Amino acid sequence: MICIIALVVFAVLGIFSVSYRPLAKEAFDCVFRKVTFRKCKTDLDKRLKSQLTGKLMTKSPKLASFTYKHFVVLSWVLTLLFILSTIYTGIGIYNYAKYGDCNGPHSDQFCIFNPTGSEELSCGSKHCEEFGCACGEAESLCTPENNFSACNGNCDCNQNVCGASLNK
Repeated sequence: MICIIALVVFAVLGIFSVSYRPLAKEAFDCVFRKVTFRKCKTDLDKRLKSQLTGKLMTKSPKLASFTYKHFVVLSWVLTLLFILSTIYTGIGIYNYAKYGDCNGPHSDQFCIFNPTGSEELSCGSKHCEEFGCACGEAESLCTPENNFSACNGNCDCNQNVCGASLNK
């Protein structure tokens, strides 16, 4: 299943260099055949196995031997790691786009990408987290001129909460 990783890598490299496009096409054909439970015609996996173990042979013959013998298992492990990392990256991007933090709303976990500099995103109440700063009739008074302080119901419309400003 190293063909899946090869497809992604060579497809990205193929965007920038013409020399990788045939390899990307070959990897796509291999992945398509594997998905339809057929054998690869191109032997791309065998070539990649040989190239990898050949490079490892100069550094560590024992590691090269282990890699050559267990290449299928190692390629499955790498493929699963690739898929899982892609899923978690997507979740992180979604959380960042929706909540402004990699880990979701009100997370105190480390997020490597935090350009706002804020430690916490808070809307002041559970109601505000779920529904935004909707304060009923008083919402029309919740303006910058009133310093966002007209709402005292379920949602606290201070200047520092509910999207007006992310800094405390």
